Amino acid sequence: MSLVMFLPCIILAHISFLNVLQAIDLNSSITAGSNSTWKSPSGDFQFGFYPLPNGLFLPGIWFAKIPLKTLVWYKSPSVEPNSLLQLTSEGHLVITNPNGTISQTIDNIGGGSDAANFAQMQDDGNFVLKDSNLRTLWESFNSPANTMVPGQTLKSNQILYSKGKGASNYSMGSFMLEMQGDGNLILKANQFSDPSYWYTSTLVSNLNLVFNESSSLLYLANGNENIIYSITKSTPTPVKDYYHRATIDENGNFQQYVYHKRNGTKWERVWRAIDDPCRVDFVCGIYGLCTSPDNESVNCDCIRGYIPFDQEDVSKGCHRETVINYCSGPNMMNFKLEVFDDTDFQFYPDFALINDVDLEGCKKSVMDDCNIIAATYNSSTSTCAKKRMPLLNARNSSSSKGQKALLKVAYSNNEFNTFGISKKKSFNVRVFLKVMVAISATLACFFGALAAYYHPYAKRLTRKKKFLNATDIGINFREFTFDELHEATDGFNVSRILGKGSSGKVYRGTLIIDDAEIGIAVKKLEKKIEKSENEFMTELKIIGLTHHKNLVKLLGFCMENNHRILVYELMPNGALSSLLFGQKGEKPQWIQRVEMALGIAKGLLYLHEECETQIIHCDIKPQNVLLDANHVAKIADFGLSKLLNKDQTRTNTNFRGTIGYIAPEWLRNSPITAKVDVFSFGVMLLEIICCRRHVESYQSHDEDERGSEDDDLVLVNLVLRCMVSKKLEIVVSDDLEVLNDFKRFEQMALVGLWCLHPNPTLRPSMKKVTQMLEGTVEVGVPPLLNDEIMANYNF
Repeated sequence: MSLVMFLPCIILAHISFLNVLQAIDLNSSITAGSNSTWKSPSGDFQFGFYPLPNGLFLPGIWFAKIPLKTLVWYKSPSVEPNSLLQLTSEGHLVITNPNGTISQTIDNIGGGSDAANFAQMQDDGNFVLKDSNLRTLWESFNSPANTMVPGQTLKSNQILYSKGKGASNYSMGSFMLEMQGDGNLILKANQFSDPSYWYTSTLVSNLNLVFNESSSLLYLANGNENIIYSITKSTPTPVKDYYHRATIDENGNFQQYVYHKRNGTKWERVWRAIDDPCRVDFVCGIYGLCTSPDNESVNCDCIRGYIPFDQEDVSKGCHRETVINYCSGPNMMNFKLEVFDDTDFQFYPDFALINDVDLEGCKKSVMDDCNIIAATYNSSTSTCAKKRMPLLNARNSSSSKGQKALLKVAYSNNEFNTFGISKKKSFNVRVFLKVMVAISATLACFFGALAAYYHPYAKRLTRKKKFLNATDIGINFREFTFDELHEATDGFNVSRILGKGSSGKVYRGTLIIDDAEIGIAVKKLEKKIEKSENEFMTELKIIGLTHHKNLVKLLGFCMENNHRILVYELMPNGALSSLLFGQKGEKPQWIQRVEMALGIAKGLLYLHEECETQIIHCDIKPQNVLLDANHVAKIADFGLSKLLNKDQTRTNTNFRGTIGYIAPEWLRNSPITAKVDVFSFGVMLLEIICCRRHVESYQSHDEDERGSEDDDLVLVNLVLRCMVSKKLEIVVSDDLEVLNDFKRFEQMALVGLWCLHPNPTLRPSMKKVTQMLEGTVEVGVPPLLNDEIMANYNF
């Protein structure tokens, strides 16, 4: 009887004794390169330094009883041999370098009463730090890497990141599995702001991803542990005969695996989120092509006409091998349209979608549109989807069967030679002599005509005074000589000056190509250039690769001696500022202003998010927006601040930009992001729709509606005051066109106010701005307006 009474106490004491035996005391350590580890009681898991192929070691936890020691948790970066993993006397888990300095602290425990007394490697694969009351202060389960194991929960707003590419690369990879706060579990590329490529659509707040310890099933559950959404339906049984894990791999797929504890030879997959590996967004980078013949592996290559950024890792993306002017005329066209079967460019949104069209119609539409380079034709739906640039998610896999990809590809050198020479079976001397005489006579006539043609007098008589656009003639990005540009601008004559800026003067020039005069704009940089020649060339190539209908095309450059000169296509209708603020009483049509504003927004969106390398303009204003022959607005001088300065990520007291358009962060010495352009665009947007300068006296006809003198002078203040008083029409009282389309004007003014918030984090991206201007996203009330309304209400 007495034994029965004391049996529970004996069992508890035994368990406590075992726990003490497995405890890892303070000042315990493991050396990288040794065989020592911290083991779980069962020996299923070990914590220590995982050896990498490159000779370094990674702090991590792995399955210890199988030949393939698979990591379930790790902490990058990898370390050198003889580094230490140590539980310090202060109760912190740290990595120390061989010289004794601390490399990193793994836990996030504060000091004082929260200090850990010991650590444990548990049988579920969780490493924990506990205090004297056995309270868990830190655990590896709550700081996940790329893997989950049974018993682990991915809580709301927690993320699993894939590892980097390569056996030794355990830095943060390109993909993430996120348990969003709204309850949606998603897979997405972590370096892009685009939508997820896999999701559960479970929009229920505060859900968790649970890897059930007893069933080894994955599901989403709420705080009451009710299953809301099942992810895996079944696993091999008995469950305890297998090791289990769920991992987001380096190619962006989330998969669940099992390994038989006694008879296993490899990890067997029981579930995966994406059946076609090529459906993972950006798996092969920009302009990369994904193929997967077996629906398992991912093979990356560049699409035709492009070469890798990194020959060792094509998945980092590709860039053009040859710069092509897609808007060149038929006589100068140096590209062709190729069709690739069972291939798709799967990326939304499309540039344009054409319905009820056949393949030939799709090909014609692509060739006729110089602003796109690719499309996808779907014969089953008879649709032609013209694609935006850069091209992403090109794939030739199971999910692209039946699709046809259309791509503009540069001609190879041997394709220019369209005449073949057949081999002669025998040599005929008579024929040879006749041919040579004919050739000699022809050459004599040719050189005689050539000499006459290039005689100065004849040249003056025969030159055609025909002016073409550089786009029509097909100038590709190239290096000009100083003499060429000196002659093209009449020696940089003052009468040729189109404008002046802080970086230099712009001259009108003409080039003679194919006996035609082509108008160009030549910018002679006078500001001191901080970059080396190689850095300058690299930035130039990046700008030269940009291609968008709302950007002024950079045609080339000159770098002779100390000269730094840029050559642009000529914009015959000058700057937007001249059109908006030029002749008094004459305003551009309202619909024309709307189209210009949207075009500029699209151009900035391209620079920020769609070109191969992000470009922050830093000086958006009407003077830097030029108009072509059709009054299409094109952004000029983009990338110029990057050419002239070494660092475009942080500012100093010598800020860049123009007073009135510069964002507040320039003046606060804060980190500079693309949001500075959003602020400048907001000022310019109000100028465009109101057709008045951002600082200008405004005279109201109703004295009761007059605000302070400052409000009259500053356009933003005027718009804000009129919106608060619900009398915005006062701003455009003399513009009948706008008043007839007042709802659109009001929406565009709200977009401008969204852009002008002093806090850059509260400004929308240019993608969101463009969507609001297009009407595809609700505009809502800008915080700036809401603050002004509340201030007036409180007053």
